Amino acid sequence: MKKNMIYGIVLCMAFSCKDAETQTDNKETPAALQDDKSYNIISKRGHEDLIENLYADAVSKDSALKKLDEIINEIRDGKIDSLKKFDIYEEKNQDYFFSANHHVKEIKDSLLRKSLTALIAKNLEEYNNKVSSHRKLVKTVNAKMVSLNDLELALKISRTFPLIKKYQKENLPNQKSILNLRQKIDQTIKLADTMYKK
Repeated sequence: MKKNMIYGIVLCMAFSCKDAETQTDNKETPAALQDDKSYNIISKRGHEDLIENLYADAVSKDSALKKLDEIINEIRDGKIDSLKKFDIYEEKNQDYFFSANHHVKEIKDSLLRKSLTALIAKNLEEYNNKVSSHRKLVKTVNAKMVSLNDLELALKISRTFPLIKKYQKENLPNQKSILNLRQKIDQTIKLADTMYKK
């Protein structure tokens, strides 16, 4: 009886230690690499972006990365607000000149049509000169946003490489279950072949 109790206690301790070990491993491994259910989730609803998930995990644990992430998001939101007024201004002017050129074609008097076509062209040229510096500035901002986006992507890849390398090193499964499956297949092939040849 006493022997059975001791055996029971040892078993409980072994399982609780194993459980604690698993919890520690889970804490060290990013959430995106932990779940066994991810295989089923991905197969049911399509590909998930593991780099985005790993980077989000890294951001949550690194204050400098978090600050950078916040600044980038602020810039993206700010870009929309900063360019909005000029975009609307440009759109209205472009719409006007498009409409003017459309209407002028409907004028039957050729001299009047020619005169108005020249007037529209002159005004369009003046407008283009007026907004040229704005357009250059917008072009520069857009080019810099492309550079920032490229750097952010490069950072996401470089910061997540060590995480996937660690996962590769620590989580490669042994071949036992695959070898067992191969053996079972070989046996079944042999059985099926024997039955087929009877």
